[in-house]
Amino acid sequence: MRAWPVLLIAALTTAGVAAWAVHSGRVAVPPEWNPWAPLDIAAEPNWLTRHKLRRLAKDPALCRAVLSRDALEHTPVPDNDLGNGCGWRDAVRVDDARFAPAFTLTCKAAVSLAMWERHDLQVAAMIHLGARVTRVEHLGSYACRNVRGAGGEGSRRSQHAAANALDVTGFRVADGRRVRVLTHWLGDGAEARFLREVRDGACHFFDGTLSPDYNAAHRDHFHLDRGSFRMCR
Repeated sequence: MRAWPVLLIAALTTAGVAAWAVHSGRVAVPPEWNPWAPLDIAAEPNWLTRHKLRRLAKDPALCRAVLSRDALEHTPVPDNDLGNGCGWRDAVRVDDARFAPAFTLTCKAAVSLAMWERHDLQVAAMIHLGARVTRVEHLGSYACRNVRGAGGEGSRRSQHAAANALDVTGFRVADGRRVRVLTHWLGDGAEARFLREVRDGACHFFDGTLSPDYNAAHRDHFHLDRGSFRMCR
């Protein structure tokens, strides 16, 4: 039994040395497998992706640098503290035609949106619909309000009050089709399968992903946020 503390110390020491070697650059590790390397939106997600997304939430400058390397059109906006739990910090104006009309969103949520669109939404569209999505339809992002449930408005501020959430209502497809959450969620065709897959895919990149399966208040949209609670329903 006395050997266990020695073995534990040796293991921790080895792990610490290895981490130092990677962090200092003395050992070459591909960026996608290096926990200290910045997130690359274009790279295939892996088990380090959520760790790197959390880093962005704590480092606004790094978040802006990551977002600037992606094809998501955006413009940085000044912080806007309106008091009473409303306003935004570290946000951008997403003015990309794929998400028109434009809206204000925190940088960290915009990165999640770009990753979801690239790695889940378009993949699911090709699999189930045979064509790419050309526009994501939405209800906007910022609203100075409390959380809304099936029974009405609650007492806690919504992530929308901080421009940290986006409500998605549907999708326009390159072949002219329009897939809507309200219309197609309860079906059993390709559109329904597509919607369920993109809902599940959003859970990989957002902290809160709510759909019609959550409650009646979300019967016509997906709520996607980068808040403090993990939920996928």
